[in-house]
Amino acid sequence: MIRNVVAIVAGLVAGSMFNMALVSVSHVVYPLPDGIDSNDFEAFRTYVEDSGMPTGALLIVLAAHAGGSFVSGLVCGLIAKRNWYIAAGAMGILWMCGGISMLMMLPAPMWFAVVDTILYIPAALLGVKLGGVRNGEVHQPPATATN
Repeated sequence: MIRNVVAIVAGLVAGSMFNMALVSVSHVVYPLPDGIDSNDFEAFRTYVEDSGMPTGALLIVLAAHAGGSFVSGLVCGLIAKRNWYIAAGAMGILWMCGGISMLMMLPAPMWFAVVDTILYIPAALLGVKLGGVRNGEVHQPPATATN
């Protein structure tokens, strides 16, 4: 039980670190104009509403979001030492809820909103699948009785 709790917490922490790292890369590759502080949410929202975000920046954000969810699932699978789909699905849902709340606070193109929302859960499930496989967990189909 403790291992499972650690797997979830470590997965969320690792995924958050990955997400923030890529978002930081986005700010380096696509710097905000002078006078806009990325820590001032209202100023950032006003800038996005007025100017929009470059497509490249949006693609990096998509990679950060899906990647964070993937890393969460991967770490969970590695620590739990199994394909723990329920936990990974829950983490994907948590990531998706966070993404939806950001979409409600910041304007985004429709294509971005749709793709962003769709990627969270499959990314977490793929991560936990690869984490479990890495630990030697292989699912065999159940044996069927043949007459």
